[in-house]
Amino acid sequence: MSSNPMSISAFDAIIVGGGHNGLAAAAYLAKAGRDVLVLEKLEHPGGAAVSAHAFNGVDARLSRYSYLVSLLPQQIIDDLGLRITLARRRYSSYTPDPADGSRALLVDNGDEAATAASFAAVGAPDGEFGAFTAFYAACRQLTEALWPTMTAPLLARSDARALAARAGADAAWEAMIEHPIGQAISRELGSDLVRGVVLTDALIGTFARADDEDLQQNICFLYHLIGGGTGDWDVPVGGMGAVSGELERAARDAGATILTSADVTAVRPGGTVDYRHGGQDHSSSARWVLSNVAPVVLDRLRSR
Repeated sequence: MSSNPMSISAFDAIIVGGGHNGLAAAAYLAKAGRDVLVLEKLEHPGGAAVSAHAFNGVDARLSRYSYLVSLLPQQIIDDLGLRITLARRRYSSYTPDPADGSRALLVDNGDEAATAASFAAVGAPDGEFGAFTAFYAACRQLTEALWPTMTAPLLARSDARALAARAGADAAWEAMIEHPIGQAISRELGSDLVRGVVLTDALIGTFARADDEDLQQNICFLYHLIGGGTGDWDVPVGGMGAVSGELERAARDAGATILTSADVTAVRPGGTVDYRHGGQDHSSSARWVLSNVAPVVLDRLRSR
């Protein structure tokens, strides 16, 4: 449990929610010389990016919710001096064949020949592995172009499309941004099993369908492929708590005040935030209030 210093009445910035994004914002602002207050409802910061002791008597911590790292730019690690170790995940998927439980499709990022053999073993059509590889290679043209913009001011859609065109990723832009991603997956791949593996990147964690016109599945697909420009997902040594712990350390070292067990009750016009901490009600004000909570939570806090 983190220590809880008493609040100060006025700050340059107040961050509601001490998840990993809130901690990163606090670290940057504090390093820039701003007086920052982070208010976290739980007894510890980190939000979904935390580790927990899962087994009594076993000195091992496991990631509780979020468990892999892909969207953490190296620039942020360097800027904040984060001491974290990431191990590359070799196997991206293992999918049993619903038609024959004795076989499964294994995608091994470290052994192309083994993956090709796995495609053949599940009865994928001739050339399916090549089509699978070419499909992701085309997507990568777009993600490599867009990834550097993740730490830059948000591009207008027209500017992002022009960036894709300069990278030779016009086809990937059409497939991933303009039309339901299910169309491209069905067009480029012939095996339902392989299509299902690819669609996992678009549908997991959503209520979307492959051909939905609102393109929520495309957002999920881009999310899974854009990390690092390559789509690789890494395992943090020490679990996700090692990542959020380093972000907390960086923020505190830079001078940010982080209060845990601080339940925000209202965010009022003019930058005043009411919260309950240590059994007492408090109010702090700031020029900027940053939200690291769900939109529905922020709406509720602003309506009080």
